[in-house]
Amino acid sequence: MNVLVGAEPIALADRERMASRCSRAHFTFALTPAEMLAAAPGAEVIFAKGIPREVLAAATQLRWVQAGTAGVDGLIRQGLRERDVLLTNARGAHGIPMAENILTMALCFATRMHLMIRSQRTRGRIGRQVIRDKWELHGQTMLVLGLGDIGGTLAQKARALGMRVLGVRRSGRSHQHCDAVYRPEGLPEALPQADHVALCLPLTEETRGVIGERELRLMKPTAHIYNVGRGASIDGDALRQALAEGRIAGAGLDCVAPSDTPADDDPLWDMDNVILSMHTSGSSPYNSQRITDIFLDNLERYLAGAPLVNVVDQRLGY
Repeated sequence: MNVLVGAEPIALADRERMASRCSRAHFTFALTPAEMLAAAPGAEVIFAKGIPREVLAAATQLRWVQAGTAGVDGLIRQGLRERDVLLTNARGAHGIPMAENILTMALCFATRMHLMIRSQRTRGRIGRQVIRDKWELHGQTMLVLGLGDIGGTLAQKARALGMRVLGVRRSGRSHQHCDAVYRPEGLPEALPQADHVALCLPLTEETRGVIGERELRLMKPTAHIYNVGRGASIDGDALRQALAEGRIAGAGLDCVAPSDTPADDDPLWDMDNVILSMHTSGSSPYNSQRITDIFLDNLERYLAGAPLVNVVDQRLGY
């Protein structure tokens, strides 16, 4: 069985681990898109963080794609379901760094550390301002939209900091680290309670624009919003306007519409109440090990004819 691995983000030790653990599979470790394209026609399985459209088109023997990411909206749009190709994601690999990213931004807002770092180069004496304006996360309310690996990890860590945690998820099922969980239709009831609103969502038709003008107006003027999922989950124009007008206190954005990473002339760059982490939230020194662990577990299941984990419902988008 031929397995094509997009090897660029996979550490050499993890590539060696794959080859030694699964003798029944023939691995091709492609370091460039050209190498991926050359190996694609014979591949039954592809494991990669990013797969060019032409590679998928050339992979005529493809039966299963293991994504090295949690979000797979780009792969779904390329018609894997219509080709009867199984799709699994890397749910479980990125919860810790992405939750820590959100809490880092929240702690910066609370301590005003982001302002102190910015003023340091100009020797800005803002200590009195910081003392006047700082606050604590302890006792505040964190509202988490999406309680999968990322949102669930965030809920656990936020509660450990002494926060009250509310959640929103499609099923409305309770969560061990949440004080209450709402269905999406309950969002208008949950938003006014929150000091912090964190979007940990895949991009689907249901989550596109889930936070818009109406939802932003339901938030407290002292509240902060965070997005580590996809920029399109928040109406970008409405968000910029709410920040500029001071209708919400600030935003920590790993991604922002329309193109996830802001353009050079985007006003967000110059807003003191905005922290931009530029699509770095999911990165960690342990990424390679974690996504390889998920893939190897699934590969052994695949070879044994057993059900795979992290199977994506391509109709729902996650």
